[in-house]
Amino acid sequence: MSDIRYAELTRELRAFHGKEGLVCTNPMRMEVTRRRTERLDAFAKGHPEANALALRRQIYSVVKEDFAPVIFPHSPFYCELGINGGWNRIYWDKMTPRQTASTGAWLLNHLVFPVLRDASPEAWERFTKRQAMRFYSCCGPYYDTIHNCPATARLLKTGFKGIYEEAIQTRTFCKNDKERDWLETAIQGLEAVRSLSEQFGIEAKKRLSLATDDDERHCMARIAESAFITPWEPPRTFYEALNFCWFVREITGEMDGIAINSLGRPDAWLIDFYNNDIAAGRMTQEEAYDLICRFLLMGDLVYDRDNQAAFGGEHENENTLTLGGCDENGNEVFNEVTRLFLKAYREQDIIYPKPHCRFSSSSSSEYLRLIGDDILAGRSIYHLINDDCLIPALVKTGHSLKDARNYCCTGCWDIVVPACEDNAGGNYYNMAKILEATIQLSDEDLAKAAYHPRRIDHATSFEEVFRALQDNALEIFVDLLKDQHDYGRLAVNAAPAPMHSACCHDCLKNRKDFLEGGQRYNPHAVSLSFFATYVDSLLAIQWVCFEKRICTIDEFLAAVRNNWKGAEWIRAEVLKAPHWGDGRPETEALARRVVDEFLEAMADIPNERGGHYQLGVWIYREIKSWGVLTPATPDGRHDGDELSQSLCPSHFRNDAALTTVLRSLASIDLTRLAGNSVTNICIERKQVSSDTIESILRTFARLNLQLLQLNCLDSNELEEARKHPEKYQHLIVRICGFSAKFVSLCPEWQQEVIDRHKY
Repeated sequence: MSDIRYAELTRELRAFHGKEGLVCTNPMRMEVTRRRTERLDAFAKGHPEANALALRRQIYSVVKEDFAPVIFPHSPFYCELGINGGWNRIYWDKMTPRQTASTGAWLLNHLVFPVLRDASPEAWERFTKRQAMRFYSCCGPYYDTIHNCPATARLLKTGFKGIYEEAIQTRTFCKNDKERDWLETAIQGLEAVRSLSEQFGIEAKKRLSLATDDDERHCMARIAESAFITPWEPPRTFYEALNFCWFVREITGEMDGIAINSLGRPDAWLIDFYNNDIAAGRMTQEEAYDLICRFLLMGDLVYDRDNQAAFGGEHENENTLTLGGCDENGNEVFNEVTRLFLKAYREQDIIYPKPHCRFSSSSSSEYLRLIGDDILAGRSIYHLINDDCLIPALVKTGHSLKDARNYCCTGCWDIVVPACEDNAGGNYYNMAKILEATIQLSDEDLAKAAYHPRRIDHATSFEEVFRALQDNALEIFVDLLKDQHDYGRLAVNAAPAPMHSACCHDCLKNRKDFLEGGQRYNPHAVSLSFFATYVDSLLAIQWVCFEKRICTIDEFLAAVRNNWKGAEWIRAEVLKAPHWGDGRPETEALARRVVDEFLEAMADIPNERGGHYQLGVWIYREIKSWGVLTPATPDGRHDGDELSQSLCPSHFRNDAALTTVLRSLASIDLTRLAGNSVTNICIERKQVSSDTIESILRTFARLNLQLLQLNCLDSNELEEARKHPEKYQHLIVRICGFSAKFVSLCPEWQQEVIDRHKY
């Protein structure tokens, strides 16, 4: 880190966390997990009749009784549980109990097979085989176990005590044993939270007497004073409110075993604490900045940014926060806390927590330039989310305007209204796989997935091709949604989260877990992945085989199956065909038709929580990891080439001006896609200025596009960085959902960044 003041804290954090970041490998933490796991295994063995709620109560007891608070000498924050809450998922078919991220996640590991697999072995086999064959990917068994949002927005006002008191009062409204069982479990979890917080205070008092320097004494004194009060009571100061954001995130993951990505909206939620402390003389602006720096370092130092980033989860830590946007009344959120956070990101060279920055066409110029100038300096760490599109999109799905304005972003791009919903958003639907299944895979291979798509060989019209491919795509898409509805509903029997649920709006009123639909809203997002690969393939077949009649459909398919060998002349014509992003009305009409049919197919299918499915267009690093496994496609791709990114044009077809591309992408009404859609743009740095970036952002907003990942890169500098990495340690690039030092990328990812189309 660039600031010598935080050298001690940096060493302390790096010594505690492992190099990888996904799961904490600290020996003390792993020993605690081992002991707890043994106790839980023994309890389950001795009580085979115990249901999920009985087991969850046992988890609460075990965590409370065997708790080892972690406090860093030079951090005033008490929240560390060694689970990195954003990655607190259970790899239910890969990880051993010893490697489980949190004690709370033990429950899913214990019940996933008897509850989910055994409910319908045939459906389980089909689901897992289709995932293995890359038809889709779900971040969990049937339902997404990641990308959840803590209830911090509500708890800041009530503290856990307010929720506890409401839960006690709710006892009289329970109608049956099921509701009483759930409520009593939630109450036990809330009681445990108070105990855990107090144990941080006890540990801090011990450390205070042994402190070796003034900074350590100051940090320990702060914890010793506050931990006995908050988060049980609402926070009283800016410091306590900052700690509150970390504490709720981590404690929810530890207790209920769900992955909690977000640290919330600190500038929107904490500005009153900041102003009150400044006015009362309790804190100076410089002291607030110091707290924010230490707050961010807690998220940035859980991994080693010099590790090589390849095809797995390297450099993905799922620490996120959201800045900017508007408040519930529509007023812009851009204040002194926003400025201090952006300053800390810049001056302390922070990458994590991922900064999701909300903006609109009317955002303050200062705000846009603070972000844009950092990107221009070679620090592409920001997700830029357009309020002008996403707020109307949420309203169309049934959110109140007030709630929609309060949304934040978890994970990479998952849109969530804190304390009102948990959006099961980690679901990719592989459109490129439909092309492969229709054209390349044998009947024998497809039988393994219980899938029998219509072939397009011998088709006599483009409409016949379109209908076959769309029917193939929609068949397995609808299967996915129905499976997630039918079997995702069983999640509450495998891993209920009563403590977290009780803290969310309406769960206590409904006396239901969030996994059972107890929250105010119950969305479930599904992404169309490799959109341009699919659309361009349709356009290529239409152009080459039915409009220009350059070859027959059978000759065309033979060329694709042979990886274009001996048919380069056909591929040359393919590259002349219309393609997504070219601005042609016929291209945009076809793309809209594809999206419209997916929206229509999902409209009447409820999700597993009784809410609605939401569509999006995005993809993570599977552009390469799935690309290398995907054979040639009709758009001109060769075997193993990368697939298209999110809503963007395919990089090897993109030859239009930036304004043309943006207008073309905006030809789809994205206010109908509340699942969010992502646009990646790379600009040659020597071509742009602060004015240019601000103009791009305002244009993006006015066009009603949704989420922008923007890189300003110098192609020559990238080549030099490969040759002389020691000179370019400062260069950070936006990949797809995460950022990393360019010199830490593996050679394949470095080449991918270099090869991106740059406007």
